[in-house]
Amino acid sequence: MKAFSLFIVELNEGTTNAALSADFAELLRTVQTTGRAGSLTLKVKVAPATRSNSGSVDKVTITADRKLELPKPEQASDFFWLTEDGETSRNHPRQQELQLRDVSTATPPPTFKEA
Repeated sequence: MKAFSLFIVELNEGTTNAALSADFAELLRTVQTTGRAGSLTLKVKVAPATRSNSGSVDKVTITADRKLELPKPEQASDFFWLTEDGETSRNHPRQQELQLRDVSTATPPPTFKEA
């Protein structure tokens, strides 16, 4: 029996092997840059092309389907509170708000001299 690797090289005059090699190289680069997992799937479909009068199959069609799933970069998340109405809010809806003011431009307090 012929090795599967030799069959892949022959399939579609080598274009399937070239495409799988390119997909695999892209997968490796992307895993390296993202630090996340991905996958490359090869599905080979074999179907009878013709049948003889006795019902035996002596010719088949073979189709290769490649599926490349590249890892996605980690998505940033954000934090929100939910109000009673289900709306998002940056502030806790049940916490009082503290009124702050900028004191950087205010006149400094007087200094006291010791007697």
